[in-house]
Amino acid sequence: MKQAQGDRAGAARLLGESYAKYPNSRPLLYAHADALHEAGENDQAIKLLADSIRVYPRDAYLYSLQAKTYAALGKRTAQHQSQAEVYVLQGSLPAAIEQLQIARTAGDGDFYQLSVVDARLKELRAQHAQELKDAKR
Repeated sequence: MKQAQGDRAGAARLLGESYAKYPNSRPLLYAHADALHEAGENDQAIKLLADSIRVYPRDAYLYSLQAKTYAALGKRTAQHQSQAEVYVLQGSLPAAIEQLQIARTAGDGDFYQLSVVDARLKELRAQHAQELKDAKR
């Protein structure tokens, strides 16, 4: 109701309290992260999402929320890196590879982040090549 009334900060606070009571509830996690983003508290949302992705590394929706939040922060390399993981988890390696190529050229990544992007790009290209090879058999 708070979101419907336009009280985004209140909604984020209330969802944060609810999520603290029920930390294993993914719907509350999703709602809390989204409410933080909607309230403009993107740094808090990124921290929540990073912590949650460590717990649920195969949750494409968390990566999707992370990509949206990085976009709001203007962090293009991280945005495309997160979106690539969404596509990996959805089974679309070509789309993931494309996102990592975009991340590589976004222009705002540091040496460490670009090294991670390059390593993941190499890994996904090899995996995709293997899948193509296996499909021809």
